[in-house]
Amino acid sequence: MQLSRTIHTYTLALAAVAALAVATTAQATQVWSGRTFAFSKASNADPTRAANQDRITASVWITRASAAGLFNAASEAVFTHYLSPAGTEWASGDAANYGSLTFTDWDTWVTANGGPPSTVGIPACVHLVADDIYIDIVFDSWQALSGGAFSYHRAPNQVVTPTERTTWGAVQALYQ
Repeated sequence: MQLSRTIHTYTLALAAVAALAVATTAQATQVWSGRTFAFSKASNADPTRAANQDRITASVWITRASAAGLFNAASEAVFTHYLSPAGTEWASGDAANYGSLTFTDWDTWVTANGGPPSTVGIPACVHLVADDIYIDIVFDSWQALSGGAFSYHRAPNQVVTPTERTTWGAVQALYQ
């Protein structure tokens, strides 16, 4: 009977540690480095179609209509100056240096760089605020007149694998 209680208590404690590890990992800042994932939207392509949206996370889907700037199709229907894309902040530089970068809304960032066409080739970082993810990005093209075409390369989703240094990794090591 005593052994059964001990095992039960140990199992509950182990479950609590695992739950804490998952909760902590979910809230941790993520940095996605590199600019190897390509996205493009063709001229006059329908921004409401998934194929014309870069669905980075469940809450951030970057696209553009036939004119104006970028917007987040997950939460916005159109671009709004100094607000779009909703849930993002932008800065020049690399995601690895996010702590030293000055972030602002996309509209202010592009204006400071001479307008959207002038941002082509500038290494930048986009911060997905709700997810606390910093992503390397660089625009490859921007259609200045009507049509709304644009393209960029950004860092791909960085899948985090638990290691022995994390709480979950330490728990796994106990059973190997």
